[in-house]
Amino acid sequence: MYKVVKEYLLGKIKTGELLPDDRVPSEKELMEMFQVSRITVRKAIDELVIEGYLYRLQGIGSFVRKREEHERASNLIGIFLSSASDFLSVGILRGIEQHISGLGFHAVVQFADENGSSEKEKFERLLELNVAGFIVFPHVSTPQNELVKRLVVEKRPIVFVDRTVEGLDGYSVESDNRKGAYDVTKHLIEVHGYKRIAFVTWEKPKVSSVRDRFQGATLACSEANASLALVEAERGKVKELCQKLKDFDAIFACTDLLAVEIMSGLQMHGVQVPRDIAVVGFDDLPFSVFIQPSLTTVRQYPERMGEKAAAILFSLLSWGEIPIKKHYVPTKLIVRNSCGCGEHHHS
Repeated sequence: MYKVVKEYLLGKIKTGELLPDDRVPSEKELMEMFQVSRITVRKAIDELVIEGYLYRLQGIGSFVRKREEHERASNLIGIFLSSASDFLSVGILRGIEQHISGLGFHAVVQFADENGSSEKEKFERLLELNVAGFIVFPHVSTPQNELVKRLVVEKRPIVFVDRTVEGLDGYSVESDNRKGAYDVTKHLIEVHGYKRIAFVTWEKPKVSSVRDRFQGATLACSEANASLALVEAERGKVKELCQKLKDFDAIFACTDLLAVEIMSGLQMHGVQVPRDIAVVGFDDLPFSVFIQPSLTTVRQYPERMGEKAAAILFSLLSWGEIPIKKHYVPTKLIVRNSCGCGEHHHS
């Protein structure tokens, strides 16, 4: 039924019965005219706003957009992600595409390089294409990008996904990192009795996902009178770090990739996982179940993050702003062997 309402309004616009800046019938009038619900009418108007035929004035109504403004409106969404091979990025992109394709929109994807040096040029390319909005997987260097700052300040439709970084206060969709980290740390303490835990990370806690995971682990430790040490690892120097990690009961690696590097490094030092020390990760990447011992970790749902980010972006395109800025996708504790549980233990 919403398509009937939409085609009715579109017909009036295309025949010139409704002229630029004319107010279209109110939601109440359309509900009575077509004998449909408010949700049905709202969906029709939402799509016409997203497609550039209408604009809204909060509390007043919906109006016909000028022709040249409609022609400028784009059906492209700019997506800025981490590396193309990254499991999270691929899942997020799949979720975004599933959501936007049904609405007639297309993704223009840019991938970050390792050092972030071309980030500014890639954002400029998206702006030149006149994308309707942005979904951004931010990096530590992103707050220094003046273009991104300007987009946030100007309230352009932009949604950060997977994490936020200090200095960019925008809309975001993240995993519930705090709860996931709390769950896996509590498991280490309550099921196995570990009291000295190291939280190891490649990135600094100013990245929201790292900070939230550390805070979740800290809360679980404080409730059980266990100790938690923050250990920052240098990329390429994890094996050297493993010599210092041998004194802990358990290691919570901030990502599965880091967990695997630590397990390999410990084994090179003659330390057996989980017999001598437990190791857990975060992500539940596909390889986590196949390594020996299989990795206890926290599952993220990147496709759901992508879908939610796209839904929020379309709300911003329709309404200009929405009341809640931070949105979270639940995580799940996945118990395997690296924490010391047997093969058939289930979370």
